[in-house]
Amino acid sequence: MMEARAVLTADDLLTLKSVNDAQIDPGGRRVAFVVAEASVDYQEPSPRSRIWLVDVAGGEPRQVSQGPGTDDLPRWSPDGETLAFRSDRKKRGTGQLYLLRSWAEPELLREFDAGISAIAWAPDGRTIAVIAPDAVGRNRPEGKDWVLFEEEHAFGRIWLVDVASGEARCLTTGPVHVWELAWSPDGSAIAAIVSDLPYAWSWYRARLVRIDVATGEVTTLYAPERQITGPVWSPDGRAIVLITSTWSDPGMSGGDVLVVPAAGGAAQPLTAGEPRSYLSLHWVADGRLFAAALERNRAAICLLDPTGAGRTQTLWAGERFFNVYGTGVDISADGRLVATGMSAPTEPVELWVGRIADQGPEGVRWARRSAVNADFPADLLSPYETLRWTAPDGMEIEGMLVRPRGAGNPPWPLVTLIHGGPTASWAYGLRPSGPGSWIHLLAARGCAVLLPNPRGSAGYGLAFAEANIGDLGGGDLQDILAGVDACVRDGIADPERLGVGGWSYGGYLTCWAITQTDRFRAAVAGASITNWYSFHGGTNIPGFDEIFLRDNPFTLDGRYATRSPIFYVDRVRTPTLFLHGEQDPCCPVGQAYEMTRGLRSRGVEAQCVVYPREPHGVREREHQRDVMERAVNWFVERLGVARPS
Repeated sequence: MMEARAVLTADDLLTLKSVNDAQIDPGGRRVAFVVAEASVDYQEPSPRSRIWLVDVAGGEPRQVSQGPGTDDLPRWSPDGETLAFRSDRKKRGTGQLYLLRSWAEPELLREFDAGISAIAWAPDGRTIAVIAPDAVGRNRPEGKDWVLFEEEHAFGRIWLVDVASGEARCLTTGPVHVWELAWSPDGSAIAAIVSDLPYAWSWYRARLVRIDVATGEVTTLYAPERQITGPVWSPDGRAIVLITSTWSDPGMSGGDVLVVPAAGGAAQPLTAGEPRSYLSLHWVADGRLFAAALERNRAAICLLDPTGAGRTQTLWAGERFFNVYGTGVDISADGRLVATGMSAPTEPVELWVGRIADQGPEGVRWARRSAVNADFPADLLSPYETLRWTAPDGMEIEGMLVRPRGAGNPPWPLVTLIHGGPTASWAYGLRPSGPGSWIHLLAARGCAVLLPNPRGSAGYGLAFAEANIGDLGGGDLQDILAGVDACVRDGIADPERLGVGGWSYGGYLTCWAITQTDRFRAAVAGASITNWYSFHGGTNIPGFDEIFLRDNPFTLDGRYATRSPIFYVDRVRTPTLFLHGEQDPCCPVGQAYEMTRGLRSRGVEAQCVVYPREPHGVREREHQRDVMERAVNWFVERLGVARPS
């Protein structure tokens, strides 16, 4: 066991491993899952990860892949005898299709120039569908490696790989970029989420299609105004369910559930008006439709009525959170088992397997089936408690409070941390990176932490999740400030020692907040947005700002100006720390440069730290440590927090 510590440190959090992508075998006897490192080594392309296996009934988990880099995406064959997975063991950063048979040495089944991004077995087990991008412009000679901006389209194609021979056939051609796919039960068709172009911004206008496996013919089934994700076929092949909402980025999606006829026809809502956000769907053999969901700030397993005639039944909801949006939960083909990586505020993530009851109050009976983080000093973590308050317009808002450890009686210094998204949520889970890692470190240093879920957050239904569209920095900021007021009013927070921080959209609201009030004595803005005009021109997701601002980026008035912090720097008095990845494609580093220069020109204390090689989220271990320690120290020093004895 690790030596006992009095105070949690950044190094403690950096030891944590991630547990995700649980996959139950077709017989319901074993679970394959991925264990990944919390960070990457210097200049590594992705965290090292391995495939593990454990019996549903328990026993010692065992590692079944030994790649030197990233092994992930484990997928069982229909007979449960073979595990397909992705590995970059031949070339780091380029994952290829491997098979693991009889737990012998993995074999490379098929290699693609640019690697693969998805794996799906055909129902007969003879074919595997993968998504592989075109290798456009990848092999230009040294010194001639120029890029034609958004002209060389690397479409994601569906390839059908024969399991026996490794031979592959490209199913999709032309201007069709595939994001997600799912086989029909009879193997004659594939449902896919596709767009006309292969760029991150194209995903915001994607559509659901049916692709004929024999001919490659593509038929559009549903072309929505919102984002869509997670298509799943009904057992009889007549319908496809999917999740829809106006959310954030690919891979971080949720919302309401729609059912679309597989032969064509109008989409029907199944969960309209329900107070939760659905993250993944699981239509099992006997016709029951399960879902993993975020219900307020709690994880939930639900049973839906596929006809839309009945209301959703919550089988289980608890003060925990699934480790990965959408892909983190699996339910067995008979609907009796659920497996997922799951954490709680004072419990690191592990693999949990639940037995779904036929009836009774205990809808899911959980058992932990891994101990990869057993040596973590969980006794140093701080519990969360739910708070509720009323916004200025009367809307009920929810958040969580983390009290400082051993800091005496309130009022305490209070740091308000704002989640990204914007359509994400602070939930009952342990987050070891980004601002989530600041929570426990701040509590260990004597700060209370407020985690608000303002309008625009997930977990409270579609209307609440979309309530900030066209009003970024409006009602959502007022919700947050009302939460701070409530903490001051209730004697929790010292009004003279308030801080605010966040990452991505949370970084934007941090920058916006300090232009709208001078109550904060310290601010930390990570991967922030400070100028919506230059954001639109430089980001890889320009569709995002157009959707959420509901305005034209090529006019001199309107929300692109009135909601940009950079145009209000004359108002700012708050010392602000900017943290940014140099290679961030989503929120370009120039956003931090602009605001830093603006504040410094007005005599406001501002520091900007840029991390080389880093994208939107900081990944390298030493960079992660610096982000944690620098952010926490910035608050502690400027809020006058006494160091623990």
